[in-house]
Amino acid sequence: MEATIAAIARAMSLEQSADTLKKPNTTMTNNFKQIRDLLKFEEDYFYFIQIIQRSKENPELGSNNRIIRSYNISSLEKFDKNKDEIIKLCEAFDARAYIHLNRRKWSKIALECLRHNAELIANEQYDGIKSSFETIIGRNNCEPTDTKTWIVDIDTKDEIIVHRIAHIIDAIAKPEGPKIITCIPTKNGYHLITKKFDSDAFNKYLYLQGDAPDIHKDNPTILYAI
Repeated sequence: MEATIAAIARAMSLEQSADTLKKPNTTMTNNFKQIRDLLKFEEDYFYFIQIIQRSKENPELGSNNRIIRSYNISSLEKFDKNKDEIIKLCEAFDARAYIHLNRRKWSKIALECLRHNAELIANEQYDGIKSSFETIIGRNNCEPTDTKTWIVDIDTKDEIIVHRIAHIIDAIAKPEGPKIITCIPTKNGYHLITKKFDSDAFNKYLYLQGDAPDIHKDNPTILYAI
């Protein structure tokens, strides 16, 4: 548990000093260095990054978000090479960059695209073909079972609450042992990146004491946001 708390403390210190931890975060969020350390590359696997302009920050979009650009990252060199462009696009469009930490797999994506496009053609839905590639990537988590990660979405900067939730995950939810991989700062809180655990037991325990944070089993986390 001490190692878990230390990891969370390090993540928090990257973002802001202890005396300002509980104040709203109005600065940019840059998680490139921390996320880079999590990436692992093997043949046929890649990471999916999207730059998304959200209607929340850009009300002229109406109710829809807008995808500015997507990246398929298959090496650290490619990750580093695209860093500056991603940051510039986020700043130019008041957008956020998101990355799926569960990898995608080229061979599976290719087969799913073939199947999906055949269905679209059979149903004469030709307009859907142009966006099918990114649609298939987004919904196909190809990470091996033993290395899949989840996101526990904590919507507060209060370090006491963050440490308490991390403790519950590690000490109460099965399987036994450390399950917190790291803590990623977001604009309004933190994403705990975890191994799989007993989410039912976790939710039941927290619901008895108040609201439980959302658990996302294949959502992206923030790479960069202004």
